[in-house]
Amino acid sequence: MQKARAELPTVVNMTVADLKTELRVLGLRVTGRKAELVERLEQTRRKMAAGLPPIETEVHRDVEPLWYMLQTANGFERTVERSLSQAIEVQRLQEDIDRIFVPIADGETSVRDASVMPSYILVHMRMTRALHTFITGMQYVVNFVGADHGGRSRSGQLDGSRGFVWPRPLTDDQFQSIVTLTKEAARASGAGGEGEEAPPSLAVGARVLVSSGPFKGLEGTVTEVGTEGLATVLLTVMGRQTAVSLPERSCQPAGEAAAAAGQEEAAVSAPVEAWDP
Repeated sequence: MQKARAELPTVVNMTVADLKTELRVLGLRVTGRKAELVERLEQTRRKMAAGLPPIETEVHRDVEPLWYMLQTANGFERTVERSLSQAIEVQRLQEDIDRIFVPIADGETSVRDASVMPSYILVHMRMTRALHTFITGMQYVVNFVGADHGGRSRSGQLDGSRGFVWPRPLTDDQFQSIVTLTKEAARASGAGGEGEEAPPSLAVGARVLVSSGPFKGLEGTVTEVGTEGLATVLLTVMGRQTAVSLPERSCQPAGEAAAAAGQEEAAVSAPVEAWDP
């Protein structure tokens, strides 16, 4: 305890450059004001003095299967699905992985034309270290979505572009929101031009606020405008930038949507409404 107390003034008196250097070696974030860097390093030193690892680098083991989001190379969602399905059969993993869900518009088969979350699939599985290593080592798999510890390992060595990612499961509500999105995307694409109200005109690069559906209240950037009333918007989902296909009529220009002070907060807290394409 005395040693830990003696170290605290040393941390406070360190320069920002020295603080960042030590944090980087430990594989921790190096962004923020000096006071935040000091607090982060002090907490880490206390953990290490107590014999605890500075960051969580162990994959947990689930008791029951949960839904996990898996990032794939763009356009290879079905390839990863097939490869994983074959592995389940060959290695008899049915008790550990019981369902794979590719989020495309309900009733469609083409990922290219109907994906609502390009480059992502969902896996219902009982997470273990062995399964994590096996799946993340598959061709065209990028990583599980979870808590990102940055681009360096605990020893400070470069570890790819992101470093260890602690996989975090989706909640039931989060999964159901994605399922709802696939159903609403199907309704939007099947509505044709019979809607009473023409969808707003969107441009690539425009900032928009989602006004309805499971992603209501989120703000993002339009990356693609389709020909069937759908637009691809880059949203922050579970702390990760994710491309999501949305009906254009559910997207409002961010400036207009946030004209009144506090309007965005009200949109986030409002009850979720069903889309009515």
